[in-house]
Amino acid sequence: MQNTSDKILQAALALMQDKGYQVVSVKEIAQHAEVSEMTVFRHFKTKMGVFEAAVERFSYIPSFEEIFAKQIVWDLETDLTLIAKSYLDSMNRNKSIFLIAIQERSDFPELNQVIAKNTMKLKDLIISYFTSMQERSRMKETNVEAQAMIFLTTLYGYFSSTALWKDHFLHEWEEPFFINTIDLFCEALKK
Repeated sequence: MQNTSDKILQAALALMQDKGYQVVSVKEIAQHAEVSEMTVFRHFKTKMGVFEAAVERFSYIPSFEEIFAKQIVWDLETDLTLIAKSYLDSMNRNKSIFLIAIQERSDFPELNQVIAKNTMKLKDLIISYFTSMQERSRMKETNVEAQAMIFLTTLYGYFSSTALWKDHFLHEWEEPFFINTIDLFCEALKK
């Protein structure tokens, strides 16, 4: 059974994805969640507070912190595969947040700033991983920040293409995408 906060967040995300952030009112969110407007305000203060809470609640950062702390085996191919698949799984679970941000990107850039915080945290985790791999002599000396950005933008590009184009050609290429992307990175970065 969902608690009240979760009901509000799910209702808000569904409405915002369908209609856009700016168009959806707190009153609509409350009606869709079957709670009062006052309940929404009590839990989140503002509509932006609802969106920020959704981004925080469904953030992939806690799961990535656990992955980097407990599942990394210090093998470039194994680790990059784990990171890539975890990233795409998480992004697919939270596709509605991405689609809302894309819809509102020019009219309401603050939404993207909320999301960007998580991306920067993930980039920092990958930079730390690459730095440790270099210190362990398991990766070439290279600009780790540039490599982390290239890796993330490659994954983001694949995700955004599949999210925006739904069932077009890229869905058929998921496994080859993983294999080839990881192979390219390993070939370029292994010592």
